[in-house]
Parts: sequence; C-alpha cells; structure tokens
Amino acid sequence: MQTLTERTGLVVLTGPAGIGKTTLALHWLHRLKDGFEGQLFVDLRGFSGTGPLPPDEPLERFLRALGTGAESIPPGADEQAALFRSMTTGRRLIVMLDNAVSAAQVRPLLPGAGASLVVVTSRLRLSGLVLDGARFLDVPPLGEPGALELLEHLVGPDRIGAEREHALALVALCGTLPLAICASGARLAARRRWPIARAVAELDDEARRLAALRTGEGDISVDAVFNASYQALADAHARAYRLLGVHPGPDFDLGAAASLLETGEERAGELVHALVDASLLLEDADERYRFHDLVRLHARDKAAHPRFEADRRPALTRLADRYLSTAVAADLVLMPGRWRLGDRHTTVRGADVFDGRPAALAWLDRERDNLTAVVREAHGTGLHAVAWQLCEAMWPLFLQRKHYASWIRTYELGLAAAESDADPRAQARMLEGLGVAHLNLEDFGTARERYEAALVLERRSGHRLGEAAALEGLGSVALGGGDLSRAIDLFGAARDVHAALGRPRGVALMERHLGDALSAAGRHAEADAALSGVLETFRHLDEPYHLARTLTCLGRARLRAGRLDEAAAALRESLRVAHHTGAPHVEAGALDELARVAARRGDPDGERHHLEQALAIYTRLGSPQAAPVRERLAAASPAPSPDPGP
Repeated sequence: MQTLTERTGLVVLTGPAGIGKTTLALHWLHRLKDGFEGQLFVDLRGFSGTGPLPPDEPLERFLRALGTGAESIPPGADEQAALFRSMTTGRRLIVMLDNAVSAAQVRPLLPGAGASLVVVTSRLRLSGLVLDGARFLDVPPLGEPGALELLEHLVGPDRIGAEREHALALVALCGTLPLAICASGARLAARRRWPIARAVAELDDEARRLAALRTGEGDISVDAVFNASYQALADAHARAYRLLGVHPGPDFDLGAAASLLETGEERAGELVHALVDASLLLEDADERYRFHDLVRLHARDKAAHPRFEADRRPALTRLADRYLSTAVAADLVLMPGRWRLGDRHTTVRGADVFDGRPAALAWLDRERDNLTAVVREAHGTGLHAVAWQLCEAMWPLFLQRKHYASWIRTYELGLAAAESDADPRAQARMLEGLGVAHLNLEDFGTARERYEAALVLERRSGHRLGEAAALEGLGSVALGGGDLSRAIDLFGAARDVHAALGRPRGVALMERHLGDALSAAGRHAEADAALSGVLETFRHLDEPYHLARTLTCLGRARLRAGRLDEAAAALRESLRVAHHTGAPHVEAGALDELARVAARRGDPDGERHHLEQALAIYTRLGSPQAAPVRERLAAASPAPSPDPGP
C-alpha cells in the first residue's frame, strides 16, 4: 500500500473471505485521513446472505452524511447518483465501499471529478472497474510469520513460546486468515487455562466442520474457525448465537435481541456482549450490533440445523411481533386519527413507547431497513398477516419522508403477503398505498390501475371505509389529469361514505379535495367555504400535516379568486406549519403559490425568489413538480443586473 499513499482515484482490494481486506483498508485510510476533508463508508453486503444493497440505499446514506435531509433525497437511484456526483465534484473525500459484489454495484457510488480517494473491497475481481480507471491490489494471506505475530498479540508471547508447534499448526488450520486467527485467538485469550493444543484438536476435527461456504470462494476455509468458536460457547451463548442469526436485517438493538432470545434486555445484553467478546458479533455506535457477513452465514446455518429448527420460527415470530408493535406505536403517535387495517393498533398505546412525533418518526426512519427485511422474511416464512400489517404501520414514514423506492418495494412485498393470506381487504389496502406512491410521482396511469383494482376488492368484500379510500385515490388521479367534473363526483362519493360512517376526519379530508377541485373549476365561493371549514377540523384534531396542506389549498383558491392578500396570508401560515412539521414538499407547494401571488402583484423579484426556493426543494425531493417550476423560472423576468456605479 505504500506506493498508493500519495495518490487518489479508485483502488480495488481483492482477496478471499476473511483475508483482512477491510482491516487493511481501514488501517491505511486512517493514516491518510488528515489529508482529506471527510470520509464515507458503507458495507454493500455483497456476500451477507441477504442480498446486496441496491444502489439507492448507500446513496441515501452518503447524501445524508453530506448534509442532505432525508426528505430531500430524490426517489430514483440515477437521480441520487447524479446528486451525489454533483455534491462531491471538486471535493477531497475518502469513500470506502466494503464487500462489493459487482462493478455495477460500485459505479453509481463513485464521486464526481476531483481529488477523492475511493477504496473498494471485494471477494471478486471487479474487472469492469478498469474502465473507471481502477487500480487493483490482491490481498494475500498474512503468511506464517505475520499470522503467528497476530496470534502472539492476542494470546501473549509466553503461550506461543510454550507451544510453538501447536501455534504454527493453529495458524495453518486457520489458513493464516486474519479473521479466523482473531476468532480463535480471542477464544484462547478469554480462556487462559486452555492449551493451544486444545484449539488445534478442535479445528483439526473435520467431522465438525461446516461444508464449504455457499459463496464457493477459494481453497481457504474460515468455517472451521467459526465452528470451533461456536463449539466453545456455553450452551446459553450458543443458543443466543443461533437465534440472533435469525434476524434478517443489517443490525439490531438490545430490544430486538431480547425478543429473539425470549428474555429481558439486561440478560440479552449479557449474552450479546459475550458474543462480542468472542469476536462473533460486532458492536457499533448507540448499542447496535451486527454480524460480519461470514459469521451471519454460519449463525443462520446453525439455526437451521434439524436439532434447532423448531426454535427458529418462534424466534422470528417474536421479533416480527416486536417490530410490528413498535411500528404501530409510532404510527399512532404520528397520525392518531387515520383509520387502519389490522387489529394491533387496538392493543398498543403509542404514548407508552414514544415521547412525541419526532421520536416516533426517527425510530421508523432508523429501523426502515430492518422493517423491510422483516416484511420480506415474514412473508417468506408464512407470517403473511404480520408482513402486510408492518407495511400498514410504516405508512407515516413513507408519507412524510418520501422514500419512494423503498415505499414501492415494501408495499409490493405487502401486497404479495396479503395475496398469500387470501385477505382481499389487506390486498386493497396495499394497492391503495402503492397508488399514493405512484400518484406522488405523477405516474397517473399506474396509480389509476392500483386504485381501480383496490376498488373492486373493497366493494367485493363490503368494506365501505376501504371503498372510500379507493374513491379518494381515483378522485386524485382525475384531478391530476384535469378531469374536474369526475374528480368532484368521486370526492363527493368518498365524503358521503365517511359521513355515513361518522368519521369527521375522513369527511374533512374529502372536503379538502373537493375544495381544491371546486377552486380549479372556478367555483370560488364553494371552494372557500369548504376549505375554511376543513381548517377548523384539522386544528381540532391536531393534524398539522393536513392543516398545512389545507392552508396551501386555501391560498391557491383565494389566489384564483383574485383575493391576493388573503391568499398570501394563508400560504405564509402553510409555510410555517409545514416547516414545523417537517413536510418540505408542502413548503415547496406553498412557495410555488406565493410565486404566483407575486407575479399577479407585478413583483418579479418576489416571484423569482419564491420559485428558486420551491425549485431547490422539489429538486432535492426528486419531485416531478420541479420541471414546471424550472420552466416558469426560466420564463420569468430576469433578475436586474447590479448597478455598476459611476
């Protein structure tokens, strides 16, 4: 690595599993970090056994680390990659991409032109990256002297000196792989009375080794090391190892561990920390834990062994139940008045779990990858009802943070689970959630298909509340497509259902839609009356998100009616509420309308100012509304040139 210390660009470290690629890269980069302005790291999980990360997930993390708000990240991977390149062009950053599986997985994560250094680790030769100017470095095993030195560091020179031949045999059985030596050496270090010969005998017992890794890599096997470490665990620790391997997500906290282990968090902490000490678990910040991908494979295989298979499904059921209950609690705190499908919300109190909306939303956002993984695993193992109910509970996260790609992926899993569960109401609910996502993206054709399919299911099952949701969605599609008469009819039909069911919140939502459609149709007095009444309902129900949206609708309606001062007042209040609530897309909508107010007043500077602010938000969100705002900005009167002076 010495020849690379003064150079930047793209470096690919290649070698077998457990060879120490990550450790070597981190050690090298630690020596170089003072020459760079920042560092980005992601484990691409190319060999985790759960599938490699899709490009949008690491891109989201990088964009957040660079200061982009979660709600401002574009929905598509291509747009995210373009934004990442733009934000990194000309900067001097370190980017480490660990455990890559292909050149295609790496390429979207490469920064823009500049003096950045990108280091990629992989078990495969990513020859496609030669087109990107990559330099390749094969990482070989330590060799006997280096491996023995590492073991001596772990167990002490006295023990090595007393059993040198056995120590040499041990590092040979470890294939001189650093990860294997660390696992075996840590076990010996924790048991000072054990002779090294005992570890050698265990590793030499081929009957107790696992089959070759499923990735099929190389002639060097670390399976024997993991198996030996596992065999050395006390029964309680071995059981914890197996059950924690059931977790399908990238990491977990002690609460999730306690659910898997069917114990309290204090005892779970003791078991988890014992596995950390045995180098079988990694501890991250904020008391979160994860497996190295190779160890995860080993733990999952152990959990699937016929002797322990009976423990696996109950553990997954407990874990999924915990995530579902907590997600439902977050949902209840964030949107207490919305109707839900599933019975969990009747047994959970959100206030018992979360201290306010920010904490609830933060938990959903932090656990999003785990929740999606549990949805997938639950559906795959027959826990279909839990899978779609988890999607239902994640609704406020997707509605407010607009993780479009994750939203669609998760709800499609939920739809498949509902179909497997043969539950038409749940199928319709998932279709309606997908309809909203596509509606947000202005993909009106797909949204209409989802809502029409949902409406058939809702009517077939006699679910009136669900029918109203499907009618609402179809009304929004009609409004987006300019069919105002049909939109008014559909919103009115949905409102009538809510009124018949005695749901003032639902009535208010439909009245807001109706007010917007009536305003677009030029029926200004009716629109103003409908929207003004809705404001009071949402204030009473403590629904700030919908209050801000209604204020924008009211401002737009009053603008159309020529009441400019009243329009501006409503829009400024919408901005305030939306900012406090953390709804930037609503802020952008209000700014868009304020630009129209300024244009009507003959204020080109104000128009440009509001359009520029709206465009910045829409662009960060990856919203289709960015294009028309950009066109209006281009057509607006140019900003005055500064006075050059005398």
